Amino acid sequence: MDSNLTLIFNGGKESKEEGTIDIDKIMDYIQVFFYSVVFVFGVLGNGVVIWITGFKMHKTVNSIWFLNLAIADFLFSLTRCIPLIKNAFFSYWPFGNFICKTNSFLKYVNMFGSIFLLAFISLDRCTSVALPVWSKNHRKPRLAWIVSAFSWLLTVVASLPFFIFRSVTQGSKNITKCSLTLSIENSQDKKVIFFHRFISGFLIPFLIILTCYIIITIKLKQKNIVKSKKPFKVILTIILTFFLCWTPYHIFLLLKLMNVKGLVMDIGSPLSSSLAYLNSCVNPFLYFFMGLDFQKKVKQSIFSVFMRSLLEDTAYSEHSKRRMRDTSVDKLAEMTITVS
Repeated sequence: MDSNLTLIFNGGKESKEEGTIDIDKIMDYIQVFFYSVVFVFGVLGNGVVIWITGFKMHKTVNSIWFLNLAIADFLFSLTRCIPLIKNAFFSYWPFGNFICKTNSFLKYVNMFGSIFLLAFISLDRCTSVALPVWSKNHRKPRLAWIVSAFSWLLTVVASLPFFIFRSVTQGSKNITKCSLTLSIENSQDKKVIFFHRFISGFLIPFLIILTCYIIITIKLKQKNIVKSKKPFKVILTIILTFFLCWTPYHIFLLLKLMNVKGLVMDIGSPLSSSLAYLNSCVNPFLYFFMGLDFQKKVKQSIFSVFMRSLLEDTAYSEHSKRRMRDTSVDKLAEMTITVS
């Protein structure tokens, strides 16, 4: 049994001296676990969100946002099976150049796409609170589709360098690996890629999100809105999830750029990547628990929970009222039949 596990997670790597700890082997094992979690829960969870927002719900601005966000997370989660197989069974890159480029491209499509969409969602929420009259007249599903298309265009452009400059190369001991083919001697190339990834894919969107929710908080307090606890929870959840998942990833990329090496990097770098990847399967659970009324959870179906979370407040109220009217009509009809 132990020999089989060694074969799977060593994948042909040369064993180190007996009595020493193979950190690479341990981190491969841990990454296989995280890849498995992201693949299973990301595909299933985001698949449910796509099914509900794409086919079961009336198209609103919110449902369009969450549909596009779920598509980005779904594509990323689906492709995690590639590094999952690689880490579990191989010590080298076995899938060829095209899959190497595509896997990297979709990874950054998820990163840029999710963060860009979160920034646009934050701007949408901010506009709704700060400019309610304009928002009432112009905040339509058609505009949301246009903004989503623009967000995908920005995402593809931002992700292209990681497709163009990614390829299969020969590493040490002639082992093939999928990596960025930048000039090792020219550190300027590495800095350009790092700052593009950090500024475009983290810093600017995060500042937009933070600024939007500061404005929202100020406006809600000025208007003395009683039902402000839920928006505060949504604000806190979005900011904390974004910050906790992606900050360690970018910190370790910065350390890597500074040529920091050692045990901290050997352990921290793959762990920070795994944490960032988890963000793609966390969102469906956030939607679920944001829409869950724990006092009535026994009576609620999964569909109604997601509806409550993903629909606009007004749309959900109308949906609930319509269901209540339909139920009342059915009961009245039953009473009429009984009396007759």
